[in-house]
Amino acid sequence: MLNKNSIIVFIDDECIFCNFWGKYILKNDKSDSILISPSTSNIFKETKKKFNQFPNPKETIILYYNGKIYSKSLAVIKISVLMKNWQSIMSLSYIIPNFIRDFFYDIISRNRKSIMLDSCVIDELKSKDKYVI
Repeated sequence: MLNKNSIIVFIDDECIFCNFWGKYILKNDKSDSILISPSTSNIFKETKKKFNQFPNPKETIILYYNGKIYSKSLAVIKISVLMKNWQSIMSLSYIIPNFIRDFFYDIISRNRKSIMLDSCVIDELKSKDKYVI
């Protein structure tokens, strides 16, 4: 299933915040080309084997696109552009140096499990056609 043309966003499937954003991506992806996959999936394991260095999915969102891996703020920006929606305006964030973008990304990442304690979108996300295991 994995090929160079695949666009896959790997998320921490135990994190409600991450699952919320996975659902958001699928709902708003005008390109209809982005797949979501949990970090426990076979496709994640297959992808991880292809790279010498691979980010920890418990610490960052991971984007597989054009045969490359993107993480943290760069993954968020690329995903927003790939969605071909109003979110593409995020591409303007490229003007901000990566270390500054990632500094703020890391703050959100460290606090993500406490941000959305009352929502549960995990089962709803798993029922989507573009959720690959």
